[in-house]
Amino acid sequence: MEIARTERELKQSILKEKSLGKKIGYVPTMGFLHEGHLSIVRNSKKKTDCTVVSIFVNPAQFNDPNDFTNYPKNEIEDLKKCEIEKVDLVYLPSTEELYPDGIPEIEIRIPNLMKNLCAKSRPGHFEGVMLVLSRLFHSIEPNIAFFGKKDYQQYILVKEFVRMLNFPIDIIGVDTLRESDGLAMSSRNARLNSTEREAASVIYRALKIAESEIGKGEKDSSVLVEIIRDVISSSPLLKEDYIEIVDPTNLSIIKKIEKSALIAIAVFFGKVRLIDNWLIQL
Repeated sequence: MEIARTERELKQSILKEKSLGKKIGYVPTMGFLHEGHLSIVRNSKKKTDCTVVSIFVNPAQFNDPNDFTNYPKNEIEDLKKCEIEKVDLVYLPSTEELYPDGIPEIEIRIPNLMKNLCAKSRPGHFEGVMLVLSRLFHSIEPNIAFFGKKDYQQYILVKEFVRMLNFPIDIIGVDTLRESDGLAMSSRNARLNSTEREAASVIYRALKIAESEIGKGEKDSSVLVEIIRDVISSSPLLKEDYIEIVDPTNLSIIKKIEKSALIAIAVFFGKVRLIDNWLIQL
């Protein structure tokens, strides 16, 4: 496994692999890797010849400085996990390496996909995501990039971003991996205390109850949102950020479920924000 910390080292390694005709798979991460990340890595290993993992906590995508400061990090463990998974190349740039002149004051926006969900509750977040991805995509030039569907809005935005800017990259979404109680795997779960962690299973329970109600014939989104809200509010430790039901293709709000729909939830445990979603196919 190779490790690159500069763009020069990265490009040298990538060029060597491409000269051998290898298909490059790319998995962008912010580190503190868990089984969810590793399942994405395994998808890349299956579909490409060379898997590149980047580990970079991107300051441009945090609208809360405390969230950025408190984001969990463990480079040594991350590298061990990458080695076990036989990752070919790990890119570990510094902030100065990616933003040598500071974070540029430019905005990349796709307004029709940024009206609700996390784009609304975390202004500036996806602008920062697309900024860093534009730099990483240019540096790595992967054939395929892999994204977890836990952050479904990000997945859809990146697909459209790549299409609009004509990046020659295929974007593949990977299904969410869950803990035994249904909680979506997330690096932020490590910041929950034991009581909060136990209570967090209510998120998955709310999604499954909503799915059950849809199966029984309830199609009114406002009714379903209230059902989810009642389940979520049963835990006093949770504070709702949003509960929305959207079209999974364009993220527009759905008033009545007639075909496919995405139920999306974001909640706070104190200052720890967790997201999850559930895709409904009728």
